[in-house]
Amino acid sequence: MLPLKVLMCEPKYFDINYIGNEYMTNLNADFDKHLALNQWNSLKSIYENLGLEVRTITPAENLVDMVFTANQSLPFLSIDGVKKVVLSKMRNEQRKNEVPFFKDFYLKEGYEVIELPENISYFESMGDAIIDYNRKIIFGGFGYRTHENVYDFLKEVTGYETVKVNLMNKFFYHLDTCFSLLNSETALICPEAFSGEDFKKLTQYFNEIITVSAEENKNSFACNCHCPDGRNVVIEKKANSTAFLLTENGFNVIETDTSEFMKSGGSVFCMKMMYF
Repeated sequence: MLPLKVLMCEPKYFDINYIGNEYMTNLNADFDKHLALNQWNSLKSIYENLGLEVRTITPAENLVDMVFTANQSLPFLSIDGVKKVVLSKMRNEQRKNEVPFFKDFYLKEGYEVIELPENISYFESMGDAIIDYNRKIIFGGFGYRTHENVYDFLKEVTGYETVKVNLMNKFFYHLDTCFSLLNSETALICPEAFSGEDFKKLTQYFNEIITVSAEENKNSFACNCHCPDGRNVVIEKKANSTAFLLTENGFNVIETDTSEFMKSGGSVFCMKMMYF
C-alpha cells in the first residue's frame, strides 16, 4: 500500500548560512527567501492537485533546513499493518535539533516511534533509505550522510529486504540525489554516483532503467524528482532531457521551479515526506 499523505514544512526560517554540502558554497549570495516561499507553495499545490493530503509541521526558528522533510524520519507500515517510524540521527550539527519536532508529530499521528541504537552514528532517513512499499524493499545509500550498519537494523525492525549501495560522488551525497524509484518496474538513476557493481545491483531490481548524466543531474537535480503514485512525476523544470525521457516512457511530467532550494542541495524529493 502506498502512503497518501504528504508532510511538508514551510520555509519560514529557510536560509543558507553554513556549508553542509557541495552546493552550499555561496552563502546568501543570491538567495531569494520570497521566491523560495512561492516555490514551496507551488509544490504544495501540485501535491494537493494530485489528490494527496498535505499536512505541515510548524517550522522552528534557527533550523534553516527543516523544510527538507525527507531527512528526519522514516515512516513505514510493519508487516502486520502497524504505523511505525524510525527517527534520524543527522550528520550535520546544524540539523540535529530538527528530529524532536518530528518525533512529536508522529506521536500525535499514532505512530510507534523507534529510536536508533547507539552504535549507529548517523542516518538521514529517506534521503538515503528509499522504500518500494509494494515489494517491501528498502534501497539504501550510505557513505556521506548515513552509516552502513543502519540497514541491518532497518531490516530487523521493518521486516523489509534491504539493498545497500555505497555513494561515490560528493555531489550526490544522498541516495535521493542520484536514484528515483518511479514505480516497482522503473527507476531513474545517475550511474556516475555508484561503482559499476552497485549500479548493476540496482538495475537488477527493475525492468526499465532511465539513466541521467552526471552533468544533467548536478545542474537540475533530475533524480531528486518524485513519483508519488507510479505515474505522475514532479521534477525541477530545468531537467529538460530527463523530462523528455520520462514522457517517452509513459509518465506524466509535472515541472516546477525549485531553484532556491537547489542552492542548498535539495529539490522536490527532499521537500516532502510521504506517510500513512
